Amino acid sequence: MNDPFTPGLLTRLEESPRKIALLRASRIGDFLCATPALRALRLALPDAAITLITLPMLREIAQRLPYVDHVVEFPGYPGIAEQLFDARRATHFLCEMQGEQFDLAIQMQGTGVNSNPFMLLLGARTTAGFVRPGEGAGLLDAALPYPEHLHEVRCVLALTSFLGVPDQGEDILFPLHAEDLQQAERLLKDAAPPLIGLHPSARDEARRWSPDRFAATCSTLLQQYGGTVILVGEGQERELGEVIARQIDGPCCNLMGQTSLLTLGGVLARLAVLLTNDSGPAHIAYALGTPTVTIFGASSPILNGPLHTGPFRAVIHEVPCRPCGYAVCPIGNPCLQGVSVEQVVEAAKGVISLR
Repeated sequence: MNDPFTPGLLTRLEESPRKIALLRASRIGDFLCATPALRALRLALPDAAITLITLPMLREIAQRLPYVDHVVEFPGYPGIAEQLFDARRATHFLCEMQGEQFDLAIQMQGTGVNSNPFMLLLGARTTAGFVRPGEGAGLLDAALPYPEHLHEVRCVLALTSFLGVPDQGEDILFPLHAEDLQQAERLLKDAAPPLIGLHPSARDEARRWSPDRFAATCSTLLQQYGGTVILVGEGQERELGEVIARQIDGPCCNLMGQTSLLTLGGVLARLAVLLTNDSGPAHIAYALGTPTVTIFGASSPILNGPLHTGPFRAVIHEVPCRPCGYAVCPIGNPCLQGVSVEQVVEAAKGVISLR
């Protein structure tokens, strides 16, 4: 019997897999970080039919990827927080997936504590994925201890490399089309350049810089460069955007809740600079090469920031407890409190594009 911790699963299979299921039901930032691994797998197995299981909110983006053939919506599963769990829907989904008779299922969803049981229920002939460091492989045919100290891009690439797939570069992909840019143009037609983007939210409180400081930063940049502040984010954040807009001394356009993720990409591509917490829009901006200033609180730029040089700046205040897993900081967010308006203004001046 083969040791599941031995690299090179694909070289040991009697036949190259014809049908592959991939589980990556992560939110937009982590999803984009998986695109280099998807690219590598596609080029290594050009004749395989690859089905990607991902969040409903990412379906349109996933369908544009040239690396997958089919996209199905993750139905939710106990312990995987990204999607609400509906038992009947999940049962129906798993029956459908078992009917596909996949040759290989690959779990790209964290340490596998909850995602491996879901992946095993797909009924694939061969299974592979991450496991928690120090634990056994369980029922997996190939298991890689989750590399906790790697950048998320390299973490997922470590799994495909472990399976025997050569790397094909680390560039992340956001599949932007002409219609996304056109829709962005319509939304921004009355905004005077330069466009100073602002995404003031983040999933966890421990990643959110002060709205007052964001407003002060934008006011300073408007005073120096003119232009318009463009607020972006989800619909439930719109009220926050209105509060910040009232504090900014200058023109603002609040697009929170008015864009799909794809149109958001078109907006971000037009910006002279984006000011943001570590969040999904930051990763979209990295993929598009948009000048970006990212403020890091609980998370780490080493693990979650831009992977390569570009018009990107990470602003941090050094604390010994970063990174941490807290959604709400128990000691008052010293990592965020220590980041000053002056630091963020200077970072923005270093990357802003005034074309």
